[in-house]
Amino acid sequence: MKELKALTVCGAGVGTSTLLKMNVESAFNKLNLPFRTSVENVGLSRAGTVPADVVFTFETFAYDSEGFNAPVIIIKNLMDVEEIKGKIQTFLDESYKEEKS
Repeated sequence: MKELKALTVCGAGVGTSTLLKMNVESAFNKLNLPFRTSVENVGLSRAGTVPADVVFTFETFAYDSEGFNAPVIIIKNLMDVEEIKGKIQTFLDESYKEEKS
């Protein structure tokens, strides 16, 4: 994997998705991954059309996330970088495990 592209999604793609984007970027940096990462914040209406490897959103939008073209990680507290970091690590572990099989 050369680059992992992530989306952060909220209703309009402006407020909470921007805060979540900053904290997802921080979590990626803390993980010291051996590949590049990029994070883009978008609104719910665009999220299904933007190519991504993983999508971060909130429980509020979980039902709407069924149309996304990437695995979805539900974040409970957008300010908790440790929660985000743990969920990223779990996602990477599961994805890597599937690639090895």
